[in-house]
Amino acid sequence: MNTTGTGTRKVESTCGNDPAAWPCGDPEACTGCGACAAICPRGCIVMQPRDDGFLYPTAERHACTDCGRCRQVCPVASRESPPHPVAGEARGGTLPSVFAAWHLDESIRRDSSSGGVFSALAENVLARNGAVVGAAFDDQLTVRHILIEVPEDLPRLRGSKYVQSEVTPVLYRRLQDQLRQGRPVLFSGTPCQVAAVRGFLGKSYDTLFCCDLLCHGVPSPLMFRHYVSYLNEVHGHVRTLYFRDKRKGWKHYGMCRHLTNGCVEWFGQQTDPYLLAFLRDYSLRESCYRCAFANVVRGGDLTLADFWGVAKRYPQYDRDDHGTSLVLANTEKGKTWLEKCRQRLFLGIADLDTAIAGNPVLARSCPRPAERDSFYRDLRSLPFAALIHTYRLHRPTRFRRFAGEAKRRLRSVLSWLGGRSVSGGK
Repeated sequence: MNTTGTGTRKVESTCGNDPAAWPCGDPEACTGCGACAAICPRGCIVMQPRDDGFLYPTAERHACTDCGRCRQVCPVASRESPPHPVAGEARGGTLPSVFAAWHLDESIRRDSSSGGVFSALAENVLARNGAVVGAAFDDQLTVRHILIEVPEDLPRLRGSKYVQSEVTPVLYRRLQDQLRQGRPVLFSGTPCQVAAVRGFLGKSYDTLFCCDLLCHGVPSPLMFRHYVSYLNEVHGHVRTLYFRDKRKGWKHYGMCRHLTNGCVEWFGQQTDPYLLAFLRDYSLRESCYRCAFANVVRGGDLTLADFWGVAKRYPQYDRDDHGTSLVLANTEKGKTWLEKCRQRLFLGIADLDTAIAGNPVLARSCPRPAERDSFYRDLRSLPFAALIHTYRLHRPTRFRRFAGEAKRRLRSVLSWLGGRSVSGGK
């Protein structure tokens, strides 16, 4: 279904509030992966948006035979039991190997969110007559996972999409069919999506390569739709969006909007309201604040992220500000796969402590801000311009920037004076 079509109606799941009726045991823990809908043999589970625009399972309880398959594939429910075979076998309890990396083709690196490693991995699979599954925009700016089979379609999967992507039951089954035919398949997605795919398949496939993305959390399609509608009214009709445009550098990325009238607008991460709501954690899914996958035990053969802060320990890995990827090789399959892509990549050895320092979500979930209590209610009731004003989703005024800097300096001075006082009393 189209999660970003016109209008989002309230859907009360017939699973109700009874934890036993939910595949994951708790509606607030649901990640919206859709595996339960894909596996249901009677088709009595469908994914529907709630008031916040996120997808949740809705079950026709009268048609349910209580076969339990939805609970077996649920990535949240399965965390309480032994991991799926692929997730545990090859890892053997060891920590991942850590690399700083980037694609050697500068044009691909430039068009990617960080270092372009995903493109090298996808090129390797496509060269072997394989298929690649990842998130893409359609013509209506809806984000869904799609399956591609030719390199010409690869640009659609590049770049970050800060919207929760829908993985439809049809795509789950199509991915499974490809594997049953013996074709190599790369699946790229958030950790909960990777866990959902593994759970749906229910067995190991030598030709399945999973790449999980280090996830900050996901905003809803409803939030994104309101944002695009606001842009259409104020700035002109939007044709395409790039969340991580690097024209001013990797570390100073921004939102780039291409309008149908030919205009191109660029807004930095501290001035675009959508990016600000995302980075301040206002717009994330409830389950993201207690993510079961925010740790170094990863479900993907490889994990990809931006290697933020890499220059502090390894300045040689960030001399040009063009983008450096963090790569965690979690399984032997992942290490072998990465080695086969070496001719396309620069790979530099790094360490896990530096990776965690720059990417705290490797060790914990994003904290839930107090503003999340009211954010989606106000999104539905306020004009988007009023939402921007209410939550200060804009660059602070010059006075506020000056006041903020003054407060920081004052705190620094007081801290220094407090330190002198303590040392003077010894």
